Order: sequence, then C-alpha cells, then structure tokens
Amino acid sequence: MLSYLKTIANGQDDLAVRRIINVPKRGIGATSITKVAIYAAEHEMNFYSALCEAAEIPGLGKAAAKIEPFVLFVQSMKAKSQLKPVSELLQEIIETTGYVRELEAEGTDEAEARIENIDELISKAVDYEEAQEHPTLDGFLEEVALVADIDSLDADSDYVVLMTLHSAKGLEFPNVYLAGMEDGLFPSYMSIVSDNADAEIEEERRLAYVGITRAMKNLTITSARMRMVRGQTQYGKVSRFVKEIPPQLLSGEIYEPKSYEEPVEESSFQKARKAFRSTPTYSSEVGKAMVRHSKAKSRLRQCIPK
Repeated sequence: MLSYLKTIANGQDDLAVRRIINVPKRGIGATSITKVAIYAAEHEMNFYSALCEAAEIPGLGKAAAKIEPFVLFVQSMKAKSQLKPVSELLQEIIETTGYVRELEAEGTDEAEARIENIDELISKAVDYEEAQEHPTLDGFLEEVALVADIDSLDADSDYVVLMTLHSAKGLEFPNVYLAGMEDGLFPSYMSIVSDNADAEIEEERRLAYVGITRAMKNLTITSARMRMVRGQTQYGKVSRFVKEIPPQLLSGEIYEPKSYEEPVEESSFQKARKAFRSTPTYSSEVGKAMVRHSKAKSRLRQCIPK
C-alpha cells in the first residue's frame, strides 16, 4: 500500500511502481515490463512515465491494453488525493484493488501479517491527520519515511540490513540472523513479570514467528550465555521461543547457561568495586570504644614516672 501511495504522489519511484503493477494480478508479464523499462531508459524518463506511453512502445502489443487500466487508476487516485485525506485514500485503494480480500482468501500466516501491516499503515495515517493542521499525502510519506525506509531496499545489494521485527513483516531474505534470543530480552522481562504475562508473551511469540519465517534459505539464531549489564555479569537462559522449536528442525546445539557457581574472570570494574566494598567500616559504638581506649592510654602514659 505504501508503494501505491508513493506512485500516486509523484510516480518517480520506479521500484514502488514495479512492485504494484501486478498487485493485484493484471497479467502484465516480465517481458512486457522489461520492454517498458528499456523504453524508459532510451527516452530518459521514469518507469511510470513510460507506462503512460504504453501504446507507443514497440513490440508491447496486447500488453498495452492491460497497462492502460493501471495508469488510469493511478491518475484517478492522484486527482482524489487533492481532495481526500490519506486514510480515506488508502481505504479506497484497498477496496478498489481487492488486495486485502485476496490476502484473506489466502488464509496464511504470511497473509495475516501483511493485513496487520496495512491496518498499522491506516492507523498511522489517521494519527498523522489528527496531528497536522494541513495534512497532505506528500507530508505523510515524508513522516513514514523517517520510520519505515525499508521499502527502498535494493534486493540485489550485497550488504547487511538491520531492522526491527515489526518492520520486517511481509519481507523475505535469503539469510536471516535473530540475535539476543534470551529470556528477559525476547520475551522481554517486562512481559514475563507482567500482570497479563500470558497474553503479552503470546504476542511476542507471534512476533518471533514473524522473524523466523523471514528466512528463505538460512536462519541463524543466537543468544549470549552471559552479558555484562551495568558492570555486572548476568547469566541468561535461551529464549523459551527457541526451545519451543521442534529439535528436528534445528541444526547445532542449544547451550544452557553456565552455573552461577562456576567462576568467571572478573572485570576491572568488578575488582575495583569489590575492593571498595571490602574497606572496613566501623559503627558509631565501635568508634566510641576506640576513642575511650585512646584516652585511657594517654592517661596511663601521664601516670608513669619519667
């Protein structure tokens, strides 16, 4: 849906246009898309502008008739974006394209995650409209870009992408690494000790499932056997979510935390703190006794003849 909004706003984002040209399916094949891309490059225009000239593209044939309704839809939404708030525009896009109905019919966890993403986007649009005196589509896209720039990801780029589990919904990657899978981190300590612990842990369990299913080929799950937190070594247990995965689906081992009695080399900070705390201190009564003892020794020296 965000790609639809970007295309309606200005049509300059080629990646966004290509993501939605067949969502829902319009029967526009890869060969036709390639011809449009070549035409755009030859005439130094963006991909959407080339779509608007589909009838002029050599060799496109019947595919031009399939592209025309898509262009007309975008143009009509562009006109309505000047009159309607973003949330209503989103609702109309969803209704007209039937995208959510397709996801509901699919009935998979992946489809459910995408529907949740769309609901969250609508909620963000409503929040934006309530917060702004003069809300616009461009303004909303600028605000969303600050917190959700993942749509600009180039799948062919060779680099590591860091993201939250929430922003990873609906995306897939060949290799995925889930770090910090420890009780107290995931699920969080606040969820574990919450008055509504069962419901909150279940929500985090669903989020863990989202993270696990982002992996297309390889999934690596890591946890720390011990962490230095505020100068103290803390021992953590492997997340209960990891232990709930059937062992036959895992390769490698699940390590249990070290025993609390097992000696661990202390950090410089810990040694300094221990030395400070071991400095002897005296209560007021002990102090008074030491003073009386000192005075008694002084009087004794005065009584001894020289």
